[in-house]
Amino acid sequence: MMAHGPGSAMRANVIGAAEAARYWETRAQQFAGRGAGLAAVCSYGMPAFYNRAIALTQQRALAPWLRHLAAGCHEGRRVSALDIGCGVGRWSLRLARSGCRVTGVDISSRMVECARARAAATRGDCEFIVANAIDLDLGRQFDFILCVTVLQHILDPVGARRAIGRMTAHLAPGGTLVLLEAAPSRECARCDSAVFNARPADWYLSALHSHGLRVVATRGVDPMPLKTWLLPYYRRMPQLIRLGALALTTAVSLPLDLALAPLATGRSWHKVIVARRLQETAG
Repeated sequence: MMAHGPGSAMRANVIGAAEAARYWETRAQQFAGRGAGLAAVCSYGMPAFYNRAIALTQQRALAPWLRHLAAGCHEGRRVSALDIGCGVGRWSLRLARSGCRVTGVDISSRMVECARARAAATRGDCEFIVANAIDLDLGRQFDFILCVTVLQHILDPVGARRAIGRMTAHLAPGGTLVLLEAAPSRECARCDSAVFNARPADWYLSALHSHGLRVVATRGVDPMPLKTWLLPYYRRMPQLIRLGALALTTAVSLPLDLALAPLATGRSWHKVIVARRLQETAG
């Protein structure tokens, strides 16, 4: 969910829960009901071809863990899954189709409304709740937690660490947490904005470790740097030029991102980071 697009003009410091809720409610009101809702949950208000490319790279990067989860469900075990920042329900519905019992949470009531409607239309086994990741308290634990491009929008590092702590509290012993976040290998603020912060990968590894989680895998999502070069200048360009530049950047980047992401984790802008909570031992 890179924050480039119409919403990046917001200069309010989106840290407090009320401000964050208003920001995401605005995104949802504008775009959640349009098509697949990708302009609300991927890159805010950007062209459909660009957001479809983002969705494809995310799907490819998450596929190994979603396949593993589906295999476990098909073996007869009913897996409970929590989708943090569920948006319009695109990942929640995919998890439900795999056989999981899914709970999705989002800070935006409009996002949750759209997710419920999509689940009802597909008869997906999902419940959706309006909640903030920073103070999440559902009173139960889950076998699998998925969090896609949520922490990168929590600007306060203390709040972001607290959100990881709340995820850990909701993760059952032996459970798996999968994050997909903007996590460059080195500090890089090129694309940061009033609503987006690309923390380095080491920050995530440290935060997960501090909450007692063991990182078991990392995988790249989008190693081609072209879009991070273009996006800081995108809105300054005349419309025809910027759309042409974005189309060319997407056309060049997408096939290379899909092909190289598993091999070039260190060069990837976004990363999938997989962590597990150790089984509790008696005594």
